[in-house]
Amino acid sequence: MDLALDTPARRNQRQLHPALVPGLFFAFVLLLILLRLGRVVELFYPAGAVLVGLLCYRRSPTQYVSFMCWLYFLSPEVRRLADFSNGAYNPISPIQMAPVLVAVMSGLTVLTHYRVVATKRAFPSLLLVLALAYALVVGCIRNTIPSAVFSLSYTIIPVFVGFHILATWKHYPIYARVLITTFSWGMLVVGVYGVIQYVLMPPWDAMWLLHSGMNSVGEPFPFSFRLFSTLNSPGPLATVLMSGLLFMVAGRGKVVWVGALSGLAVLLLTAVRAAWGGLIIGGLYALACIDGRTRSRVILAILIVAALSVPMFTIDEFAKRVLDRMQTFSSIQDDHSFQERLQFYESFLSVATSDIAGQGMGSVGIGTKLDSATSQLGKFGVFDSGLMEIPYVMGWPGTLLYSTGLLWMLGRAMKRGLAMKSNRLLAAAVGTSIALVSMLVFCNTLNGFDGILFQIGVTLPVIGHRYARMLAAQGGPSA
Repeated sequence: MDLALDTPARRNQRQLHPALVPGLFFAFVLLLILLRLGRVVELFYPAGAVLVGLLCYRRSPTQYVSFMCWLYFLSPEVRRLADFSNGAYNPISPIQMAPVLVAVMSGLTVLTHYRVVATKRAFPSLLLVLALAYALVVGCIRNTIPSAVFSLSYTIIPVFVGFHILATWKHYPIYARVLITTFSWGMLVVGVYGVIQYVLMPPWDAMWLLHSGMNSVGEPFPFSFRLFSTLNSPGPLATVLMSGLLFMVAGRGKVVWVGALSGLAVLLLTAVRAAWGGLIIGGLYALACIDGRTRSRVILAILIVAALSVPMFTIDEFAKRVLDRMQTFSSIQDDHSFQERLQFYESFLSVATSDIAGQGMGSVGIGTKLDSATSQLGKFGVFDSGLMEIPYVMGWPGTLLYSTGLLWMLGRAMKRGLAMKSNRLLAAAVGTSIALVSMLVFCNTLNGFDGILFQIGVTLPVIGHRYARMLAAQGGPSA
């Protein structure tokens, strides 16, 4: 069942041009960079992002989510451009806080829609919050309060964003249109820039690669590194591209074709096998959940995109890195990273599951920096398994609450999506969430922007189904 998108609310959005202010914000930032005012950018970008975010939040809940996504897409590149303009690498750039500050605004929706908190549809989110609250208390006792609070903020923001979308469900038609547009143009920008970056290696990206200490990415020369495009590293880039490509199943137009083509090429050049597998898993689910006629059209589009990408990979510089990475699948037992991960699971499984209380917030990830006198990552600052991280941090009580909430969200989203089989957006949204869950074997894809993408994926089918029921009750168009 496809929902009619041309509603009075949508027409009002057209008249108000809600994307104008975010567009002007990014245009002004670009102007400052061209004028080589990097220091000004460092101050203006987070402050301006907060102001624009508040304006979008008040005017349009959908454009607020779109603006937040664009900040996650572009802020790392803005940071590199500002550093290059300043002629010095800033290890603690305030620019990186912009997307987090804007995303945390979604917590205001809990206050403005507090009655929704007590409803059945918000119960899974409440379970997640209870689990995180438990881990916070344990973290404050076992670690330090700053590290525990910081880790909580990083983990709870996706839950807030999911609740924000859930509470503003009457805007579903605009959510559908805006999110498809956001991911279509986002993949176009991120994908095309990624190809340019791989061929030319701009000096600002080379400068960042030299000073960031990310030796695993490669050398700062053309064709000599794993792509990170406008993101911080190949891992986050691959997850964003995987999610964007799945969402683009619901898109149409030239932007979608170019974005899908460049996005697929860049995803392969990241050499992140977890995201490759996630794309296959999520794509197969999405194809299985849509009706036969729609499935045929989507498969044809996928084949065309794949065929168009073939000429690019006839060039040795593009093909070698991808083929070398693909060959590791045939000899996975000899793969160094696979062996390291296998040893980690064998040695850490008993540790993660034997601590009943858990280690609490601040015991893993970036938060461990605040638990150190030298501001260095702690022993588990880099944690290579989301499946192990959840019980290690939350213990048995928190893991029970958290897993129940996640499975409830995922199961409900699948049920609602299957009830609307001709809606490609909902199938793609659930496919994205399933893909992200499958990647928990490699890293925690439920925190940060990855977690936001998961929450968007499991919430869209819920509000889409609820909106369809409202239309049906009113006797409006529902197909």
